[in-house]
Amino acid sequence: MALYEVPTDYRIALVATMPRSGTWYSFYFLEFLDLFLSGRTDLNTRLDLHVYHGLKMGKLHTHCICPGFLQSCNGPRRKAWDALEFYTPGFNYGYGRFIEGNEQVFSPLQNPEVRIIYFYRNPLDQMVSFHRHIQRHRQESARTYQADGGSEASFENLRHYIEAGGLESYIKQYLTFHFMANEAPRNLLMLPYERLIGDPPGTFRDMLDFLQLQVEDASYNQAFDKALNASTPQSLRNLEKSLGASLGRDQKDDRESHLRGGQVGKWRSYVTPADHAYVEEQMRSFGLDLSAFTLDPMPAGEA
Repeated sequence: MALYEVPTDYRIALVATMPRSGTWYSFYFLEFLDLFLSGRTDLNTRLDLHVYHGLKMGKLHTHCICPGFLQSCNGPRRKAWDALEFYTPGFNYGYGRFIEGNEQVFSPLQNPEVRIIYFYRNPLDQMVSFHRHIQRHRQESARTYQADGGSEASFENLRHYIEAGGLESYIKQYLTFHFMANEAPRNLLMLPYERLIGDPPGTFRDMLDFLQLQVEDASYNQAFDKALNASTPQSLRNLEKSLGASLGRDQKDDRESHLRGGQVGKWRSYVTPADHAYVEEQMRSFGLDLSAFTLDPMPAGEA
């Protein structure tokens, strides 16, 4: 992306997500909101760079590390981060494709006007969900990890996934946003998936406020309500049927839905006390507190 491709008076935004953490909910809410505001008829269905003329925004929606991290994090903390690996490139898919070489657009260290929103999920539910998701994934790189000797091997079970790549990949992506939240707090909004599920209208309004896109008039509010309805889980399942494939188009069976419930606290049915202790210990070694994440369902009516 080059800056000249987006009108100079448009907002530049990056919506980055942890896999299985509200990627498509947030994508289609913004997609439908712009569609209803602009009057265009074509629907974008791929995570990519899009120019939204209704919202006056150039937006990249993808999985990636936080722009600016590689340039600003140094010393022992950076050395520890460098030692981590993404077991599959999907956790950082968008960085090399869109951001690398365009830091002057996406890095808050170089572009003080960029707005970055990061949707993340508590690591226990995220790993349960992603482990289930990769069972029938089209790409072998998502289903396997590199074992000793360099050979590709399959994950035996959830605990094996956690130990052999899942938790390390989570930490490696999440740490970059955790770090940059202190370096550029004005430019970065971190939104938990659990709040998105518990309060979609409030979460999306906070997102639009942060992007400085809120306009309080009847037509805008009507478009907001329509976009909210068009991006509900059931609406997105209906969209999958019309597309003839899952939202991510990454499952071997095109009839497989990308959406599988998404409950908060589902991890309690799958994660053992030993698994929990292992995750807690590993996260603590990187200065992360597992108890700071939303691990259990929120009471009804709370965001």
